[in-house]
Amino acid sequence: MRKGIFLLVIVFFLIPMSFHSQSSINIVLSEDVFKTGMIRFNNREYQAAIQLFNKSLGLDPMNLRARYYLGYAYLNAGYTKNAIEEWENLIMLGGGTPQIKQKLNDLYFQLAIDKSYDYSQPYILWKIYDGIIEGRHQIIRPSFMLYDEKNNTLLVSSIKTKYVVEMDADGNVFQQFGRKLGDLSVFEAPTGIALYNDKLYAADYEADKIFVFDRKGGLLFDFGIRGYSESNLAGPMGLYISPDEYLFIVDNGNDRIQKFDLDGKWIQNFGKGMLDRPTDVVGEGEYLYISDTFNKRIVKFDLFGNMIESFGEQILQEPRGLCLKGDLLYIVDARQGIFIYNIVTRNMDKLGVDQDQLLLPFDTCVDTKDFIYESDFNSQYIGIFSPLQLHYANIGIKVNQIWLQSYPQNFIHLRIWDKQGKPIYDISDEDILVYEEDELIPFVRLGTTYEFRKDMYIKFIIDKSLSMQAFEPEFKEIFGAFLDKMSGSDWIDIGLVDNDTQYSGRIDANLLWSMDYTLKHPYESQYPYTLGKAMYDSITGLLNVNRNKALLLIVSGELGEQTFSVYDEEVILTYARENAIPIYIIAMTEKNKEVFQELASQTFGKYYSLKDIKSILNLHDEIKNSKPLEYILGYEGLNLKGLKNYWVDLHIEVKLKMNTMIGVDDTGYFVPETIFLSKDKINIEEELSKKEQ
Repeated sequence: MRKGIFLLVIVFFLIPMSFHSQSSINIVLSEDVFKTGMIRFNNREYQAAIQLFNKSLGLDPMNLRARYYLGYAYLNAGYTKNAIEEWENLIMLGGGTPQIKQKLNDLYFQLAIDKSYDYSQPYILWKIYDGIIEGRHQIIRPSFMLYDEKNNTLLVSSIKTKYVVEMDADGNVFQQFGRKLGDLSVFEAPTGIALYNDKLYAADYEADKIFVFDRKGGLLFDFGIRGYSESNLAGPMGLYISPDEYLFIVDNGNDRIQKFDLDGKWIQNFGKGMLDRPTDVVGEGEYLYISDTFNKRIVKFDLFGNMIESFGEQILQEPRGLCLKGDLLYIVDARQGIFIYNIVTRNMDKLGVDQDQLLLPFDTCVDTKDFIYESDFNSQYIGIFSPLQLHYANIGIKVNQIWLQSYPQNFIHLRIWDKQGKPIYDISDEDILVYEEDELIPFVRLGTTYEFRKDMYIKFIIDKSLSMQAFEPEFKEIFGAFLDKMSGSDWIDIGLVDNDTQYSGRIDANLLWSMDYTLKHPYESQYPYTLGKAMYDSITGLLNVNRNKALLLIVSGELGEQTFSVYDEEVILTYARENAIPIYIIAMTEKNKEVFQELASQTFGKYYSLKDIKSILNLHDEIKNSKPLEYILGYEGLNLKGLKNYWVDLHIEVKLKMNTMIGVDDTGYFVPETIFLSKDKINIEEELSKKEQ
């Protein structure tokens, strides 16, 4: 009996041990299968990758990386809804990074799904603008700032140079308010600024005046008298113009707020006895917010000078400049940096960014992209802070393929698009940053992108249904004109579609054989029943080709009910778009025009009917001179040959237009087990050409 009990005890303890042991084994097996799946994925064998990633998840459902790439494999294969499902599952399992949420938001937008993820994130210090170097010595000791939404410009009061300067979106100073003959200025120490009806109001702290300029910098008039009586000014600072056209001036030396009309007529003052060296004023609707600097608080007044409330006493130490955008009040504390106060919820949070590079933070403003600008009164610097989400939402980036055959000389295929989903062309080497394991790669090269576009590879899909027979003369003219312009180094493949699809296979471009091959095929079926499958298969055949490639359909326009039964239109256009393959369509009639137009426009190709015959006859040149939808980026990666199967984190950034257009993609690869070529034998063109065979 005791022996039986003893055995039961052993079994009781062995069962959980066995369970945990099997679980650990499954995790290891899952990762091994995932590695194989990544090889297939990077070779653009998406169906195989999908099977392997699913197998990996069957072994370990919490392999979040496998689930992420499963979604990507579905998307690249054309199955958007499956990708959405996997990435939504990933978020529910705790793997929902801001980047994944933005990818989902992009897909929701494409499919007109009324859903989106909120992924608001802290700001990051994006750039320190140097008013001496970048501003050409025109911004030194910046004080107050103002963003002009109408013109997308930034205005800055520069104490040292004694001007209010205006710069464009690229940081170029193009206008100086207050400049007189030579380097002289009407200002002694410009401070607060406000825009209203194309007039700039600017305070002068030393002259105790308000200057008014037209939008081109011409001085219209000034007003203000130094002193301590009711209408006098003593060190005017922040300015605000209310909707009912009154100018509110922070009268710093007199510890009050002055109210004037826009012609300079004094109305009233308020705040005396309540304010101690106030700095700035902003407003919204019927209320004003004043930074009560020495009292370490923000005070709220109505437009008639009645105090409503104060806040920030336990948090702020030296509040200076203010900016109000929507419900958010941005407060610059000279000792602590920027705070953001929600005037509705009354929550105050500190901008979670290191601002130590700024010696004396003074004022702030926010542009339409929610970039925050912060002036440093004791230097020539302006700090620029970017919302983290703009790294994911401003520019779309997608790494389609990482080619490791010449490791560590790697090649990345990537797509880059704007917020509307349109390709961004003419990217340069300087626009792209590549990091491996958080280390910046010093040199990247895009030249290969353009080198391989010298030769073409066109997959023709030609409708051989009965409805096409009547247009044989037009077809011969169109097909012949295109082939006649192709060179002997170009490739073609001809797919003839009726009840089935017959392919010529890849051949060197030539006119006579291609025309004969196509014309001798009879017109038999009522509709091009296999058109959808032929399109999908032809896209597959172009995936690993490094040439100027495109899919060209020549069709009657007639479609049968079964034409897109295997692969529907949405799958086909997604497959082509995600893999940067444009679809061009020439239709003999305008039947089903909407379907064909959608396939062409969504893949950045073009749709033509016979009325566009002039453009059709020039289509070869159109494709030949088109810009790439996908870039090939070459770089020398970290040499980790001794760490076979080690996962290398890869981070890509694209920055455009003074770094205000930003895009990011995070991916990675396993260090390959076999190195195919030594570094001194690498030839980029030869190596990439191997992928075409």
